[in-house]
Order: sequence, then structure tokens, then C-alpha cells
Amino acid sequence: MKPQIEWRSEGLPVGSLVIADLHLDPLGGARVDHFVDWVAALEAPALLILGDLFEAWFGPKTRRLAGAQAIVEALAAMVQRGTQLHVVPGNRDFLLGRDFESWTGGRVHDHGLGVVQNGERWLFLHGDELCTLDVGYQRLKRVLRSGPMRFLGPRLPFTLLKRTARKLREASGKAVARKPVPEKSMQVSAVVAQRSQHQADLLVVGHAHEWRDERPANGPRWIVLDAWEGERDTLRVLAEGAVEPLSHAELTSK
Repeated sequence: MKPQIEWRSEGLPVGSLVIADLHLDPLGGARVDHFVDWVAALEAPALLILGDLFEAWFGPKTRRLAGAQAIVEALAAMVQRGTQLHVVPGNRDFLLGRDFESWTGGRVHDHGLGVVQNGERWLFLHGDELCTLDVGYQRLKRVLRSGPMRFLGPRLPFTLLKRTARKLREASGKAVARKPVPEKSMQVSAVVAQRSQHQADLLVVGHAHEWRDERPANGPRWIVLDAWEGERDTLRVLAEGAVEPLSHAELTSK
């Protein structure tokens, strides 16, 4: 059975922001501090994060780390100020779940989020679903996100989780470096399939860390966001179903 996308009849409010691939270290650091300051100054009706907010998330125990705690508290304060928070987990933080929702007041959409916006169907995914030629990765993804692994992961000793995650990141980087570009790239055929499966008019993803905005033949408009701190790392929802790419820094540089 294919994962079920959550579809909402209510669209995103005008002024809502979409970001992806921040890869923030749960231990903390300058990038975490920058994100916390950005969130504190943010004025937007909603913030949608398309995965890999964290470089790694090991389950509820991760909140013990200083960086993760600071990020959770910043997002919770943002929600308290009136900004909606929506998160689509990525390949680095797929264990985000109900605990994260209770801490922040946001919503985690396990397999993606779809909204009806001015009569159009907009679909938001992390983006690794589109790398269909990377058979080994897709197989590993199914194993890691299976019920037994979701049960076991958060229950492992904390020190073992940190050590295992570090080794997995190293192995992942080496494996990606060895793969030919076509194999690890997003596939246009997978984009077209999303239109067929979900009748999507707009597909917005992250994961690839490189901006693109195109419309494949027989497919939806397809937007890929830059990773955090890229030139077009943020998408803003405008009136009448339009969107605008910009840098996140433009939003708090007034």
C-alpha cells in the first residue's frame, strides 16, 4: 500500500512561507542560532517545512540536545504568536512525530501535504520520492520507515543512537558520492506520475538543494527549493494562487 498523502480543502493563507533542507545540527551551532533568530523575527500566517529541518532526529530523546531544544522552543513560541506550523519529514528526520507536535503546537504530515488553493491542487513533498532510479535508497527507506524500525529506533540507548547516526551519515555521504548523477537525480517521469496520481497542478519539493521551476510535458508545475541559505530557499504564497521565490534573509532584513 502506498503512503497516503494528507489533503486539506483549506488552502494556505496568503503570505505563508515554504522552506526545506535546513539540516540543523541538534547539538547546536551558528546555523541553529541563526534559524532561532530568524524564527523569532518572522511575521507570517503559516510556515511549511519540507523535510530535513534537522540533520538527524533520533526520536523524542533528541530534544535533550541543546540545538534541538532551542529549535523546538523557537517554533513553539512562533506558534504561540499565531503562525501555523506544518512539517513534512525528510530522509534525515523521518522520526518526527506526535511528540514534536505536542512540543511545538505544529502539525507533522508524515507523507506529504496537499491543499486546494484557489481551485488548484498543490502538493508538497520532501522530494526523495522522486528519485525513483535510486533503487537501493528507496529499498532502504522502506526498511527504515517500517513499523518495527519506528518502534525500535527511539528505544535504543541515547549514546548508541548518536554513534549510529554519525556512522550512517558518513556511509550515506560516501554512497551518494559514488552514484552516477542520473541514478540519484529526481526523475521527470516521477513528477508526471504525481499529477496522474493526485491530479496535482503544482508540486513543491526540497531534497535536491538546487532551485528549479519548470513544467514537464503532461506534468504539474514543478518547483524545487534551494537548501537553506540558498538564493531561492523560500517560497511565499501570494494572492490568487501565485507564488514568489525569495531568500529567507529578505523576510527579516527590514
